[in-house]
Amino acid sequence: MDFNLKELIDQLVKMKGIKREFIIDIVKEALYRAVQKKLGSDADIDIMYDDATGNLEAYYFRVVTDKVEDPLLDISLKDAVKIDPEAQLGDTLGIKMEADELGRIAAQVAKQVILQKIKTLEGDIIYDEFKNRQSEIITGTVRRFEKTGIIVDIGKTEAYLPYSQQIPTDRFKTNDRIKALILEVKKPASGQSCNILLSRISTIFLIKLFELEVPEIAEKIVKIEGVARDPGHRSKISVRSIDHDVDPVGACVGMKGSRIQNVVHELSGEKIDIIPWDEDSVKYICNTLSPVEVSQIVIDDDEHSMDVIVPDDQLSVAIGRGGENVRLASQLTGWSIDIQSESQMQMMLEEAKRRLLFIDGIDESIADSLIKLGYTTLEDLTTVAPEVLAELPDITVEKAESIIEQANMMLEKGMGVITIDDELEKKLDVPTTTLKCINEELSQFLAERGYLTLADIQSEPDTESFAKNAELNIRRARQIRYSLQLHIDELNGKKRDKVGRITPDSFFDFSKLDDDASGEENGKGDKE
Repeated sequence: MDFNLKELIDQLVKMKGIKREFIIDIVKEALYRAVQKKLGSDADIDIMYDDATGNLEAYYFRVVTDKVEDPLLDISLKDAVKIDPEAQLGDTLGIKMEADELGRIAAQVAKQVILQKIKTLEGDIIYDEFKNRQSEIITGTVRRFEKTGIIVDIGKTEAYLPYSQQIPTDRFKTNDRIKALILEVKKPASGQSCNILLSRISTIFLIKLFELEVPEIAEKIVKIEGVARDPGHRSKISVRSIDHDVDPVGACVGMKGSRIQNVVHELSGEKIDIIPWDEDSVKYICNTLSPVEVSQIVIDDDEHSMDVIVPDDQLSVAIGRGGENVRLASQLTGWSIDIQSESQMQMMLEEAKRRLLFIDGIDESIADSLIKLGYTTLEDLTTVAPEVLAELPDITVEKAESIIEQANMMLEKGMGVITIDDELEKKLDVPTTTLKCINEELSQFLAERGYLTLADIQSEPDTESFAKNAELNIRRARQIRYSLQLHIDELNGKKRDKVGRITPDSFFDFSKLDDDASGEENGKGDKE
C-alpha cells in the first residue's frame, strides 16, 4: 500500500495543533485496524511509514510450511516461491498489501479510527489549556441554540452555556458577542471533545467583571469583601480600601457612573448596590440597608440574628420586593436579619410587658426595667442569674429566684402543645392579624407558608417546629406563640387579679368555661 501522506500530516499538525508523531501513530493504527478487518484479528501485521517520502505500507506475515493449517498464518512453499524465489520451508514471508485489496469496509474503519483518535487528542489538548482557567471570564460568539442551552464559539473549541446559567433578562441572537465565566472544565471521555461549562449567574462572574472595569480592584487596592446576588434583579457588593486616600465606593462607580454602568450593561440591566464594608456588624448592616434610616437594632449573638427597626414609612423599602433587599443584606453580612417597623416593635414591646406581668413579683415598673435591659421573653428570664436580677430596684435574690422559677414553669408549658377543644378551635379560625404582634406583611409571609389562621399556628406541636416550618427565627416564633397563648386564655375567660394579671393557677389552664361565664368574663376583659 503506497500513500503519500506527508502533506496531509503537515496540514493536520498546523490545523489541529497536534504533535506530528501523534498523528503518524494515529495513521499507522488506522491502517493496522483496516488490514486487521480484512484479514482477521489473528493475522501478523506490520505497518511502516517513511516520513521523508510520505509512503505508508502494510505487510502481513506468513510462515512457509509444507502443510497449511491456518491460511492467515501459513503459506505453502509453492505459493511462497511465487512471491520470493528464494523462500524455503520455515521462513517467515512478509507480504505487502495493496490498496485495492482492502475494500470499502476496511477503508471506512481506517477513516473512523483517524477521526476518533484526532478528536480525542484535540479534547486532551483543549482540556490541558482550559483546566487551569476555571473562574476566568471568556468572550465568545453565539453559534447555535439547543434545547437546553447555547453553544458558544470561544476560538479553538466550543463551550456550553445552559439556560439555567443565564441571567433571566439575557436575550441573545446568533453571532452575538457574549461574556461568561468558565464554571467547569470536564476531562473528555475517549472519542469526545472537552466539555467547557459557562455561567453568567455566578457571583464570581460579577466579581471578575468588576476586576476588569476597576483597576483599583485588579491591583488589590480596593478589596471586595462580600457579594450577594439575585441574578437579573439586584446585587449587593461590599468593598473596602487598603489605601485611605482611595474611596472604594467611588472607585467602583467611576466618573459619572461609567464603570458600574458597564457592569450593569453586561448583566442585562441588573441593579447593583456598592456598599462600604465595616468591621462593626451593626454599621455594616446599616450600610447594606442604606438609604433606609435604621432607628434601632436588637442583637441576638446566640442566634446570630438582628432585629432591625425602621420608620413605618420605610418598612417596604427596607424589606424590598418579595423580601429581596433584606434577603440580600442577610446573605452579604452573614447575619439573620428581621426587619420591623417602629409601630410593630412598639406593639411587640407592649406584648412583652404584658407577658412579664403574668409573673408574680413583677409590676409595671420592674417590667419596664427588664424590657430596657433586653429581657423581653420568658426564655430571657430563665438564662439570667438571680444575682443579676437582684440588682434591679425592689427585687431581692429570693424574689429573683421565684421569678426565674415561674418563667421556667411557663416556658416548659409554652414550648409544648397548645391543647384546645373543638369549639375553641372554631374560634381560632380567624386571620393571623388577630394577634397584635402580626401585621399585614408578616401575615402575608405566614400565609405563603400555610399559616392562614390562628388555628394553623396552634396546630404545630411546639415552638421549634413552628419556627422551622414558618421560616422564622426562634425569637419571633416564641413571640407569636406566647401571644397566641394569651389570646386563647382570654377566649377561655381567665380571671384576672386587681393589677390586671392572669392568676398563676389559671394561666395555662385551657379548659373551656360555659358559654355564659365565657361571655361574662370576656366582657370584663374588654372593659379592662
